[in-house]
Amino acid sequence: MLSTSQLRHFDEQGFLLLSGLIPIDTIKKVEQAMWHSLGMDADAPNTWQHFKRPFLTGFYIERLAKGKRVELYGLTHPDVLACCTPDYLEVLKQLAQEYPSIPHCKSQEPDGIWAINQFPIDAKWKPPTPHLDGDFRDLRLDPGTFRATSLTYLTDAKPHQGTTMIWPEGPQRIRAFRKKNPEFSNHVRDMRAHFPKLDLGKPMEVVAKQGDVLFFHHLLPHSGTMNVGTSPRFAIRYMCLCYDCRAWQKKGEWNIWMP
Repeated sequence: MLSTSQLRHFDEQGFLLLSGLIPIDTIKKVEQAMWHSLGMDADAPNTWQHFKRPFLTGFYIERLAKGKRVELYGLTHPDVLACCTPDYLEVLKQLAQEYPSIPHCKSQEPDGIWAINQFPIDAKWKPPTPHLDGDFRDLRLDPGTFRATSLTYLTDAKPHQGTTMIWPEGPQRIRAFRKKNPEFSNHVRDMRAHFPKLDLGKPMEVVAKQGDVLFFHHLLPHSGTMNVGTSPRFAIRYMCLCYDCRAWQKKGEWNIWMP
């Protein structure tokens, strides 16, 4: 499904933002399922201050970032898992095949989702600092921490409203630095600590539409941003229960799915 130029772009700049992999009707059902899972009413902002998990559900939920980010771990609602369409899986498989030496999950499909929901905050917007996934774990840059992962937007991600900030020149500059400094630490956390001294290039705010999917690889510096808008931004990543992904343990028995 991907062209040679798209694959080259993914390798060099670390990301692809794609539309049309998930039917819009499916996405709208997922958005509604997310509101239900949070115990909130989309049309009543006063309900956004406190989540109320439905009775007898097995997922974890917690409020972070001074209450303005609500994350769900291990949600297995069938409407939400429907985002993992054949088209999505085909693109992910094609991207992952570009990095055969990187350890990965043997499961062909995820077991659940990790929701990262940014609620509005009354503050002045400011850009975040970059990180690499796995920088607080004991993970190594070589051969790589994961082949490809994704962030699926269940709502629009408008400028300064809970977008993802990325540094597209980062992957090439990290590779160049490591080639020039082979003695430098192979730990992801040490590479992240060196970012203030390493010019990662100009950051880019990823503006996305409902249903878009941001694919990225292990060398893309990125970070979530504040939501200074008026409505929440919902997005999901996928999770699994397999032993191969225990290095990516996130909450309880749930790991980040790294296909």
